[in-house]
Amino acid sequence: MKGRTILFVCTGNTCRSPMAEGLARHLLAQGLLEGDRNWQIQSAGAWASLGSPATPEAIDAMRRLGVDISTHRSQPLTRDLIDWAAVIFAMSQSHLDQVLSLDPHAREKVRRLDPEVDVEDPIGRSQEVYDHTARTIRRLLEARLKELAR
Repeated sequence: MKGRTILFVCTGNTCRSPMAEGLARHLLAQGLLEGDRNWQIQSAGAWASLGSPATPEAIDAMRRLGVDISTHRSQPLTRDLIDWAAVIFAMSQSHLDQVLSLDPHAREKVRRLDPEVDVEDPIGRSQEVYDHTARTIRRLLEARLKELAR
């Protein structure tokens, strides 16, 4: 199953990476990779505590896209998670750097979700910002997951 494992990484694992995890599961269940539904998806926070829920705004943003992340609980990024993942999508360069500081050998499998810029952290901002972030993550995921199918 190693080739079918994806890890999303953000700061606290309460906004961006849980949204990406939920959206990825949703898109894969809908057959984005031509009916392949056997992927395992997780998320973690580079500086997360254990067991925090997704923010209410992240839950609401996902609900608007038809995805339920209400049961999400945060987990910190670990070397075991890095080893588990075949592909790691970081929300920012600092998250990518943290992955590599924990495991320099992960260089070939870690990349930013948006190759051009960091996905902005919506924490503490309005619901509109969360909704925009969710739509951005969805657009990026659709492209990145299709790249995995090649």
